[in-house]
Amino acid sequence: MERAASDRANPADGAAARMPGVVTGGLEVTGMHCPSCVALIEESLLRCAGVVSAGVDLGSAHATVAFDPAVTGLEELCAVVAGFGYGASPSRRQESEPTPS
Repeated sequence: MERAASDRANPADGAAARMPGVVTGGLEVTGMHCPSCVALIEESLLRCAGVVSAGVDLGSAHATVAFDPAVTGLEELCAVVAGFGYGASPSRRQESEPTPS
């Protein structure tokens, strides 16, 4: 059963990054112009299987996503964002390693 976005971990509290098997990765996002764009992208990422948190920053055009790499990956998440008409590519910022179980 899919969890509601409000039931997911908040990326700001760091809890998602401490969950076993979860990694944190980034996406460079282009084409965002307003807070509604940010909300649409965050909500679409949070609906993806394997995603436990997502946060998008309009100013830096960057999304931070905590996810289970056994379920999804950055390329798949980029495709979801692109499906809404935005440009997306994996960030060159370093991705975290999975937390041991």
